[in-house]
Amino acid sequence: MTGWWRAAPLLGLYRPALVAAGVGLLFSLAGAAAVARWEDRVNRIEFENTAETESIVMQNGMNEYISRLVALRTLFESTNEEITRSEFETFSARLFERHPGMLRIAWLPRVNRKERAEYEAAAIADGLSSYRIKSLQGEGFATAPQSDEYFPVFYSTQAKTSPVYGMDYATVPERRAALERARDNDRTAGIRTRLYEPREVGRMPDVLVAVPVYAKGTSRETIADRRRNLAGYVVGVLDLPLLVQSIRMTTGASPAVSVNVYPPFSARIVSLEEALPDYSSASSSPQSMRDVARGLHWSGHLRIGDTDWQVRAMPTAGGALEMTYDRAATILIVGMLLTLSLATYLMLASRNSRRLSLANRRVLELAQTDILTGLPNRAFFLARLDELNGQLEDRGPTFSILMLDLDRFKNVNDSLGHGAGDALLRQVALRLKSAVRATDVLARLGGDEFAIIQEGCDDQRVCSTELAARIAKLVTEPFLLPGHRVEIGTSIGIAIAPDHGSDQEQLLKKADLALYRSKSAGRNCFTIYDEAMSVELEARNTLEGDLRDAIARCQLEVHYQPFMDANSGARRGFEALVRWRHPSRGLIPPDQFIPLAEETGLIVPLGEFVLRQACADAAAWPSDLMVAVNLSPIQFKEVDLFDVICSALRDSGLSPQRLEIEITESVLLERGAENHAFMERLKSIGIELALDDFGTGYSSLSYLTAFPFDKIKIDKSFIRNLTHQPRSSAIISSIVTLARGLDMSVTAEGVETAEEFERLKALGVNFAQGYLFGRPLPIERVVFDGCTEHSQRDAA
Repeated sequence: MTGWWRAAPLLGLYRPALVAAGVGLLFSLAGAAAVARWEDRVNRIEFENTAETESIVMQNGMNEYISRLVALRTLFESTNEEITRSEFETFSARLFERHPGMLRIAWLPRVNRKERAEYEAAAIADGLSSYRIKSLQGEGFATAPQSDEYFPVFYSTQAKTSPVYGMDYATVPERRAALERARDNDRTAGIRTRLYEPREVGRMPDVLVAVPVYAKGTSRETIADRRRNLAGYVVGVLDLPLLVQSIRMTTGASPAVSVNVYPPFSARIVSLEEALPDYSSASSSPQSMRDVARGLHWSGHLRIGDTDWQVRAMPTAGGALEMTYDRAATILIVGMLLTLSLATYLMLASRNSRRLSLANRRVLELAQTDILTGLPNRAFFLARLDELNGQLEDRGPTFSILMLDLDRFKNVNDSLGHGAGDALLRQVALRLKSAVRATDVLARLGGDEFAIIQEGCDDQRVCSTELAARIAKLVTEPFLLPGHRVEIGTSIGIAIAPDHGSDQEQLLKKADLALYRSKSAGRNCFTIYDEAMSVELEARNTLEGDLRDAIARCQLEVHYQPFMDANSGARRGFEALVRWRHPSRGLIPPDQFIPLAEETGLIVPLGEFVLRQACADAAAWPSDLMVAVNLSPIQFKEVDLFDVICSALRDSGLSPQRLEIEITESVLLERGAENHAFMERLKSIGIELALDDFGTGYSSLSYLTAFPFDKIKIDKSFIRNLTHQPRSSAIISSIVTLARGLDMSVTAEGVETAEEFERLKALGVNFAQGYLFGRPLPIERVVFDGCTEHSQRDAA
């Protein structure tokens, strides 16, 4: 008892300390455990956000490589002329000048059996002395056997001595499958493959990316269209480790995260133990996918073309994100200093929460920002538009949508290159930002398209038109690019909510209609949507559908207008003119449906119908009468046009010497070499060629000497002013003199009075055509003089 009484005061004295110590120890243990759990959670979230950011950066870098390959496809699809080897090599070198991950680039044309020898000869002429189309046999190459179709390496950034030239990708099953996927889906295809040439021992397989290229101006709506109109492939071979490493070095990748990129899942991977990475950022030996899965990791993918490589990220050993419990240990050691520990905890919590918030905000910005201009992108624009539409239901503020499309931007891209085009887009973005308010939404939708959401105005119509006028004025001012002064414009379409709709689809559609009207009105202007635009669009769609039906049901008619010999007054032939007899609207004038047919491509079947009908009708005429048929510029882009003309002549039995093809001047402005060769083929079988509507378009004297025309047709606009405007007579006299010097005849169109006819005869015109001699009539109403039997040659 004596010992107890002596100990009791001590216990009472130290009770608060003991209690405090006990409570402090309890709180320390509880706090340490809580902090340990919190550290684990925060560290995991921070690691996952960092890993996701690294994955987004890698994907953006990969997309940059793919987009440059797609730019090569644009090079092939933007011109009708053949891209030379030098142009291909120069353009490829500039595109990937600072992109070390691209090993090589190649052009694989689509070569059929008949073209094989021609391509091999062309390659040899280009300096590839032993070029031949080869197939892969084992580990070597051999001359490819005869096949209906080849996809050989024709152009390449490899040295001309490389054995890959002539390699037919169609003979390598995995590459052929990738090409077919790219062709049928009209998208980039990627595969993991090895190269068939000497290389370093132990080197991992590379990545092959194939981009389909289609013939210019052809359809690719369906798989059948894509297979028919395929022109070839642009193929790039990527050194994946070097490419990923260069992206990470360029973007300043976080050293706290190690990244492994594994091959796509396939039947070749028997187990995860065998799944070794194609790229590993860690300096230690590569880990299999199963080894990575045992610890803290993040899973994602890297899309290359249409194939996903597997991405696994781990905290770097000894790095900032490796799991540790330093804070929990500190809490436990501090013990009773709970206040200080709590303050430290709150301070650390605040700091880490802020880091987490910044990481999340950065990920969101990357997803909703246009990388080139720094403006919000389409995703952000549509999200904001949905938000405002939702507010309209609660009587929120009205707003306007302005859709902008730059005029003549394509000319800058084509003439100065994509680098200049990108610089121009950045300058345009700066000017647009200076024109809008801080509360407005300015976004780049893609290409040269921008959009603005303007809200918070008392009179939304007035505000939107003032903004559009301000923007139009700003954009028309010259832009200064390195070494160039560029002038462009902008077309603007405006839709106002809720007047023009209260949902996203309606507003965007109507703003697009207004934009289309601005472009049709001459560009560099703005238009506010009105209901007449929808009515006009519906009427146009109805007329297009009726025209399709008319072609399918043979509701079109061919009428014939005679042209006369100016000297003898004898009828020398007829011009075939198409007419559409609509079942409910009657006879529709050509100026209402021909432009629509050319815009929609229906001019091709329509033109073939007129050609075949005219040849069939003319075969029954007297043998001294010719028939003239107009060809549209759209028809000249068809590769089988010559075969169609020959077929029409063959089926009708009409002599080629009695067929005259009329061509407008716009045909001569593009595909000059191809069109000249085509016209020479027509001349070689005896068909006569006439330059139609001379003097109304882009006439150039060089056309008359460069192209093999037999006749010039003077436009009727000169004939109307002939009798009361001396200048018209002088022009016609000059044309006649020029034609005689070039051994060509001259036809005057639109002759309506005898006075005009006499004047034209005095000026030396060879032929005349117009209402004075007869209006266009259907074949059953045309009266022929004398015998109408076939000539022996036509009947053959």
